[in-house]
Amino acid sequence: MNILNIYKTMLLLLITIMFSSCATEELASARLYVKEQRFDEAEQFILAAIEVSPEDPEAYFLLGKHVYARNEQYKEMNQMFNKVLELNPKFKLPSSGKAIQTEIEDERTKHWIRLFNIGSDNYNAAIQSSGEDRTSNFNNAVEAFNIAKTIKPDEVLTYKNLVFCHIGLNNKDMIQTTLNEAMEKNPDDPDLLFEAGKIFLDNKEFDIAIEYLEQGLKIEPSSATGASRLADAFYQTGDIDGAIFAYTKAIRSAPKATDLHFNLGVLYGQIQDYEMMELQFQKVISLDPDDAMGVIGIAEAYEGMERWSDAEIYYLQALENDPENVYLLKAMVRVTMRLGRPEEAKEWLDKSKEFGG
Repeated sequence: MNILNIYKTMLLLLITIMFSSCATEELASARLYVKEQRFDEAEQFILAAIEVSPEDPEAYFLLGKHVYARNEQYKEMNQMFNKVLELNPKFKLPSSGKAIQTEIEDERTKHWIRLFNIGSDNYNAAIQSSGEDRTSNFNNAVEAFNIAKTIKPDEVLTYKNLVFCHIGLNNKDMIQTTLNEAMEKNPDDPDLLFEAGKIFLDNKEFDIAIEYLEQGLKIEPSSATGASRLADAFYQTGDIDGAIFAYTKAIRSAPKATDLHFNLGVLYGQIQDYEMMELQFQKVISLDPDDAMGVIGIAEAYEGMERWSDAEIYYLQALENDPENVYLLKAMVRVTMRLGRPEEAKEWLDKSKEFGG
């Protein structure tokens, strides 16, 4: 035997010793088949490796990643990964030297992202479609998000999107169930709290709706959505003061939100606080000079205060944009009568009749 053959023999013996000391023969074979992407044969040797050496975490990792994950058996995948972490959370894979916790997290995240993106694509398709296509897309999104939930049970975003899917399907039982799951995962998510408030508001369960909405507004006080829903809840229970308080509080955080000022102006009109009504509608048109309804709101407020000349100015301004509006024409009848111009009032009345008044 020449010197080269002696070195080859020694090297082969050294490799054999190394593999024997680090892994069973079954696990070494499993690694080889995985590398060659012969996964059916790999599975047989992985299972054999577990039987021979049930305390070796690597075999469970290989089974989870290369068998169960490939077959989309994500529940079983997670069982294997959990077993690995139970046996040795500090284990490092011989093939990469990476900590097993990192490898497992990367693997779970990879599959979660894929399923989450499938769910998101179907959700977006659903909200842009109608009829059977809308229902089908929502159902496909639910299926994908449910699988994603299995892969990473603690990922809050999955539950949140599932809630929106069930809302789209009007699946009330699942809305409540999924919402409860989402709230357990992240009780401080204002979007979830506002959505929960809307669900209970729609179901006329006002006390629960108010509780969720107030909780959400503590976290995100500037939310126009949360404030509007809270005010609506108070309004439907007859608590106008509560509704006014909700809008006023929201305006402090979002002073340029025209819809908040507009709705607050309407509420002040309902309790006949015309000075505050006028103030809110003045704010509306200062923020949006083209808001025609804001102009009418000011006119109504002045009429409520019996400031007839001011009311006339704003009703006429509104009529410039909508000259055939019967409501505005009849308002001019009232105003001109109060201003002592009965003949002009009759002209406005006749004009209103021309347009069906």
